[in-house]
Amino acid sequence: MQQRTAEWFQARLGKVTASNISSIINKTAKGLPTSKYEEYKFQLITERLMGKTVSSYETPAMRWGNEHEDSAIEEYSFLYDTPVTRCGFIPHPTIEMAGASPDGLIGDEGLIEVKCPQPITHTRFLLSGEIKPEYILQMQFQMACTGRKWCDFVSYHPWFIDESPHLCIKVIRIPRDDEQIEHINKAVEAFLAEIEQEMQILTKAA
Repeated sequence: MQQRTAEWFQARLGKVTASNISSIINKTAKGLPTSKYEEYKFQLITERLMGKTVSSYETPAMRWGNEHEDSAIEEYSFLYDTPVTRCGFIPHPTIEMAGASPDGLIGDEGLIEVKCPQPITHTRFLLSGEIKPEYILQMQFQMACTGRKWCDFVSYHPWFIDESPHLCIKVIRIPRDDEQIEHINKAVEAFLAEIEQEMQILTKAA
C-alpha cells in the first residue's frame, strides 16, 4: 500500500494516526485539552459518520516536504548504505482504530521519519539538533505500532547540496521509550473512548 493513495486514505479513515498524537497529548497551562484536541476529535467523528476523509488544506510547506521526501530517503540510503522499505498504514497491535504510516522501515528494528523543512529551519536544526516534541511523540507512536526499537529522524534540504553537500542532511536516532509509549497508548485509548461515547449519542439521535 502506497501512502497518499485512495487505499491508504481509506485504511486510516476515522482512526488515530501518529502524526496527530500531539493533538491528543498536549494540554493547556491549566491541564485541559487544547483546541486541537477538540478539532481532531470532531474530525475523526465526522469521517466515521460520512465514511469519507475530511479533506485538509495542503500548505506550500507541506507540499514542499512531500515533493522532496523521496530525495531525502535516497540521500539517507546512500549515506548509510542502507535500504529503506516504504510502507503504508500499519495498525496498532492492541488499540483498534489507531495506527501509523512511517516514512520507511529499516532492517528488522528501525524506522525513518523524514522532514524537509524550509532552509532556515534546517540550518537551525543543523546547529541545535533539537527535535520538536510533537515529532518525538509521532516517532514513539510509530514504534508502538510497528514494534520497532529506534527511529532515525532526518532533516533534509536539497539547496545545500551545491555549496555544502555534507549539510543537506542531518540524522538523529531516537530510541524506543516504552514508558512514554505506555503514556501515549493510555491517552489514545481514552481519546478513542470519548469518540465512541459521542458516536453513540449521535447514533441514538438519528
